[in-house]
Amino acid sequence: MKALSAFLGVAVLLGGFDNARVLAEQHRATRLGNPATRFAPPVQTAEDLRARLLDLQLRPDIASILRQWGWEGNLDDFFRALATAEIREIEIPVGTTLPFMSSRKDGRPVCLRNVLWAGDAPAPAFVFEFVSNGRQYRCVTPKACSNFLLEDIGLEPKSLLAIDCAAPAEVLVGRPIEVCLTVRQMGNVTEPKTTVSLSLPPNATPKQMSAGGVLRAGRMSWELAGLAPGVAYRRCVVLEGSTPETMSFTATAAGAGGQSAQSSCGTKVVGIPAILIEVVDLEDPVEVGQEVTYEIRVTNQGSAPGTQVRLVATLPPTQRFVAGSGETAVAAEGQTVRVVALPLLAPKATAKWRLVVKAVGAADARLKVELTSDQFESPITEEESTRQY
Repeated sequence: MKALSAFLGVAVLLGGFDNARVLAEQHRATRLGNPATRFAPPVQTAEDLRARLLDLQLRPDIASILRQWGWEGNLDDFFRALATAEIREIEIPVGTTLPFMSSRKDGRPVCLRNVLWAGDAPAPAFVFEFVSNGRQYRCVTPKACSNFLLEDIGLEPKSLLAIDCAAPAEVLVGRPIEVCLTVRQMGNVTEPKTTVSLSLPPNATPKQMSAGGVLRAGRMSWELAGLAPGVAYRRCVVLEGSTPETMSFTATAAGAGGQSAQSSCGTKVVGIPAILIEVVDLEDPVEVGQEVTYEIRVTNQGSAPGTQVRLVATLPPTQRFVAGSGETAVAAEGQTVRVVALPLLAPKATAKWRLVVKAVGAADARLKVELTSDQFESPITEEESTRQY
């Protein structure tokens, strides 16, 4: 019952009582059970106590006592606990100062503050605990008088997990992606065992991880022991993304008591555009008056798709356009040959076109081809020389 004495100091502070008022309100009890001042008849067993304080006729008086004390809890919580909580037997030691005690004066319920038990022996009593409005309370009731009291024993024990997921907003294909999880206990108790897990996309390959990490069925997980209030744990995994995509990660922290928290983050894996253009004449040298065929090959050597790939070929004066074919349509306007834009060229894919031209004069004829795309605003140029005689 030492906690009851400690509670008095807290109650006085919260209630705004000065020392003079505390001393003025102090009561010294040497005997319990006086029919004129007892709150209700004596109780002998835990079931007696339940029946006594759950008596509907006493409820208004109980509510009055608690209002006088300034209690900010919920009365329904008190009665619910009274009906269901474990009730234990204790003894109130001689010399214990109780924060308050219910009593009666002329039959009316009164709240006596700062009651010193000064009897000849410890007072047998019943006790049960309950929670109301986020705080814990202990209800103590001496057997001899049913003069109950409440002790505020602090905040309700509560586990409240929080988890943050952090990942880079964007990385290049093949570069490391470090995903870190930070777990905190925001409640007021130590979580004995917390499981931290991270879901991985199919194309994410773990390369490194914080100690204790386990990879199973596409999830990384760690077991944390003794997650105390205010303490943060950080666990990371380094991944490699092999294809351009947006990777989404879901992090979860789950406590042994069923508490859980979730967070998400993501990384955009960006490919590197790299396009190779090759122009080859299939006949060389070529006699004037004959035709020559050029094959144009465009290869996406990068890891990002090429989009709106466009080709423009410029014929030298000693050549005339005859025909064209390939991935997209080909059309000529004078010495300029254009192909319709190719909407998409996937990484490692190759697109081909053929141009058929006629040699109309002897020369070292140079066919010039320019490539542009959404990824390359400045043209990529290739030139092929053909000897015409």
